[in-house]
Amino acid sequence: MAMEPAVIAPVVNHPSLPLDDPAGLGISDEGARTVRDRVTRDGLKVLAYRFDNDRWCTGRRFAAYRALLGDAFDGRVLPVGSANTAPPPFFREVVATPHSVVTAHLVDEEGHPTRRARDEILGFLAERLNRPGNAVPGK
Repeated sequence: MAMEPAVIAPVVNHPSLPLDDPAGLGISDEGARTVRDRVTRDGLKVLAYRFDNDRWCTGRRFAAYRALLGDAFDGRVLPVGSANTAPPPFFREVVATPHSVVTAHLVDEEGHPTRRARDEILGFLAERLNRPGNAVPGK
């Protein structure tokens, strides 16, 4: 995702792939160099969220992002107890762990940690996309 020059506001929510490598990023060495170059050259920042007990998106995955991106990676971890306790059936039965911070496990209540995460993401997108030189065509 961040290898594409048009991506200027990457948000990584509960990255779970590759499933068979909890510390992997599924990126080639060349891709990693491209992303690191963008961090340096373009000031790219990456915002990320996960729950602290997510078995699909582990702390090891966030550590791998931190190793790749350094301070350009802003990984935020929410307590598992803040997840919506009544997600859709697929998430209850198959995923079986709080995982989707701003979708299936969002609690849409003012001041709730998952709602704050959603609002932080929207703020990050607005700030990054509204910078000079990032004009939206037709505006």
